[in-house]
Amino acid sequence: MKAFHENRFYHSSLPFTAYLSHNISFLAHWHNDLEFVTVIEGSLRMGINSESRLLSAGDIAVCGSGDIHYYESLDSDSLVLIVIFNPQMIGSPGGWPTGIRLATPFFDEAVLSSPENEAFHRLVSRLLHELLDEAKHRTEQYEMIVTGLAYQLCGTILRFARCEPADLKRDKRRMMSMRVMQGVLDYLDSHYAEVITLEDAARQANMSLFHFSRFFKSITGMSFTSYLNNIRLNKAEELILSTNLSMLEIALESGFTNVRTFNRVFRQLRGRTPSDLR
Repeated sequence: MKAFHENRFYHSSLPFTAYLSHNISFLAHWHNDLEFVTVIEGSLRMGINSESRLLSAGDIAVCGSGDIHYYESLDSDSLVLIVIFNPQMIGSPGGWPTGIRLATPFFDEAVLSSPENEAFHRLVSRLLHELLDEAKHRTEQYEMIVTGLAYQLCGTILRFARCEPADLKRDKRRMMSMRVMQGVLDYLDSHYAEVITLEDAARQANMSLFHFSRFFKSITGMSFTSYLNNIRLNKAEELILSTNLSMLEIALESGFTNVRTFNRVFRQLRGRTPSDLR
């Protein structure tokens, strides 16, 4: 995945996918596609735009077009159902929702446990599981049924959720921020194997250290150092699985100055040692 902005590709003519994921961790990114999540077991942290929640079994999250989101399962065990499709499938190629915004992208126990909201919770959960079932079996009239379920899912959420008019000025500021951050993350993707400091990244964004540090964490959900280390570990994992390089060589190619630091960071962020992958 290219850092931050993700151009999604599908394996069929229908721009849709649904799957179960164990212990998902994914760096902050955004795309035009819609992403719906419900926790089946355990818990994980998810961030969408400026909000971050610890989601537990039964909780639901909705990412509209352009929403910046990330997953983090470092300290917990989880199983989540994820449904993703392009808004063109429901007649909104420019994005969804149109002209409005969800007041909050999260529907957790505090909201869903009330008697008046139980019907909504049951319906959305059923729709998500039916979409997963269709993705697995792809039986006759699969595309028509998936499209109908997608319409019903989006309509149900808009009927239930508290929405606000789209703030064009705020959206414009957010797009400007995303362009700035995209430039920074492209820089990190290209130079992760070099010595990169917070000062270097702030200079790329043309910001002071103080403002850049806050700006970076508000968008990605993690500190600059943690994000950079995740990029380096992703590269290291690729090298461990696809080459016979020594751990020292992998550490150096991934941007770590020595094996000791590499092992410590790997254990801290992945919960195991690099050699466990071999």
